[in-house]
Amino acid sequence: MTQTKDATNDNQPTFLGRLKAWLEYSSAVSSLNRLDDRTLADIGLKREEINDFVRLWANKDDDAA
Repeated sequence: MTQTKDATNDNQPTFLGRLKAWLEYSSAVSSLNRLDDRTLADIGLKREEINDFVRLWANKDDDAA
């Protein structure tokens, strides 16, 4: 007798997966927020764009995997 995998959870992130993603997001936002405004401008960001930038960057990273 073979075991079949439950297909309903194939695309559902696990609790640990969601926690890891949130920790990575939080760390990236925190790191960017520690930069001064001039450094942010040098890399093409405004302080108010940090959250959206990290969210988009994280989604791109997920799509590539």
